[in-house]
Amino acid sequence: MADVLDCCRSPSSKSHIMLRANLNSIVATRMVESLTETGLLDSVHDEGSIVYLATPKGAGFVSKYVELQLLISPGLVPAESKMNNPNRLNSLSF
Repeated sequence: MADVLDCCRSPSSKSHIMLRANLNSIVATRMVESLTETGLLDSVHDEGSIVYLATPKGAGFVSKYVELQLLISPGLVPAESKMNNPNRLNSLSF
């Protein structure tokens, strides 16, 4: 879930989500539906297609996920990791 939300820091198509989060179509569809139903992800109609964008609640989820990941096993999150900065999603405007 965190990978999908991380991918959706900017508007992302389902194909982009599948590629970035390494998911097949069925899993990506279920994940997007679940994240949308829980208010972590928004679907936006953009020029005739649907793109997905993390909500502030979704950004908070990723932030907490990173904090827990660093607490449990700090050596598993490389310093250059996109998800290593818990504040990176907080600066986005939604």
